Amino acid sequence: MHLNKLLIRTLILGLTILSLQVMGQQDPQFTQYMFSKPFHNPAAVGMTSTDAEALLIHRTQWLGYEGTFDDNGTLNTQLFSLSAPIASKRLGVGFHVIHDDVGLMSNLEAQFSVSYYVPVKKGTLSFGLRGGVYDRSINTSRLRFVNENDPFFTSGLPLNSIVPDISAGIYFQHEKLYAGVAAKHLLPSEFIGGKDSPFSSLKMAFNGMFGMSFDVTNNIVLQPSVLVKSDLSNFTFDANLIANLQEWIYVGAGVREIESLNVLAGVYVLKNRKLHIGYAFDYTLRDQVAKAPTSHEILLSFGFNSFGSKTPSAIRTPRYRHD
Repeated sequence: MHLNKLLIRTLILGLTILSLQVMGQQDPQFTQYMFSKPFHNPAAVGMTSTDAEALLIHRTQWLGYEGTFDDNGTLNTQLFSLSAPIASKRLGVGFHVIHDDVGLMSNLEAQFSVSYYVPVKKGTLSFGLRGGVYDRSINTSRLRFVNENDPFFTSGLPLNSIVPDISAGIYFQHEKLYAGVAAKHLLPSEFIGGKDSPFSSLKMAFNGMFGMSFDVTNNIVLQPSVLVKSDLSNFTFDANLIANLQEWIYVGAGVREIESLNVLAGVYVLKNRKLHIGYAFDYTLRDQVAKAPTSHEILLSFGFNSFGSKTPSAIRTPRYRHD
């Protein structure tokens, strides 16, 4: 009964959010967000598998986009993460590095995460904290100055700035669903240069994720999911539906607000599905003139034994593995 109430409330919240105006966000976006949950929420670190896992995602945004001065204006993002449960201590630990090339500006962050979980009725509830550094820089090779005496060019200000960064989250996992809420960039960013800084501020942001699992047959499982991101002023969302065949291969489709339609597919190989290979394709629906029609993501992850612990954590399921 409690589970049904939770599902109804979540659906109502989702419909309410989708009715609001949606806008872009400052953090990297991934179509395969359901496999990179610890990046979005530190409380999910070590909570989705009994294995330690290494994950690599490369995203090419708007392939073939032509810049004002150069032929190649394609944006790209790379994410590498490690996460592992420490079942004997009810802990999860993780680390990630992400590089986000967004044209004139590039972002590089390195973050450590830790989570602590407690068993609750029909699931586990975890609390997570993350800390690290955020480096924002200007891609000077892409600047074209009409005037060599341009104040920006001659100001002497550093063209990169590093600030500390902290995030926190809560995550719940049940055999048939997961849900989490996270707050990112909790420290006010103070990039070099003050009000005259060329760097845009790093604003506090929030996200909520939710996913379910339905057994259609003994061999086919449907997995709808949604990721909502907001700075409390603007909202954006991703929604996907995956069909998983015997938990070895999957195909799916989804939408990113009204901007793009997405398809994704993947396969688990090696013994005990240790190796995961995934691919996602986005087709731009809105403002193609200012963007480019297609974006692509490649995912590769590998699971391995976690710190020699053989004690399984409560409520782990390969349906929500992020490997």
